[in-house]
Amino acid sequence: MTAIHTLLDQTVAELHGFLAVITAERRILVTGDIEQLPEIAEKKSALAARLASLEAQRDAALGAAGFGTGRGGMEAWLASKDAASALSPRNAWKLYMELASTARRENEINGKLIGARLQQNQQALAILQGEAADTTTYGADGQRKTSSGRRPLGSA
Repeated sequence: MTAIHTLLDQTVAELHGFLAVITAERRILVTGDIEQLPEIAEKKSALAARLASLEAQRDAALGAAGFGTGRGGMEAWLASKDAASALSPRNAWKLYMELASTARRENEINGKLIGARLQQNQQALAILQGEAADTTTYGADGQRKTSSGRRPLGSA
């Protein structure tokens, strides 16, 4: 097995781990048990760094073999192989592309969940601080009126 194929297999394995962490993160975000988020963030960051390292190593191996880098280089390398010797790397590349797409999509969804939770927290904080959700209203004459009176709900 070539170094490129080995690196590709390692990347696929790391992507499986990355997806598992994203799934755990989603579960935490949905249940609201956010105390575990820092640990998940550390795991995700470590896996992302490992994936980036494997990508860089694979690009270096492709370059050393006379191919370009990235997707184009990988596809050129696969095209240079005969059908029998390229079956396993082609399958690994296909799986890699599917996993990378899934990871990107799932990570974006988690990012949106985090953004929604952050917005909810900011709105709750604004209410607790006595800020109106929308301080601009329209009067009977259709003109905008800005409410300037803020009244705190309580204090500690």
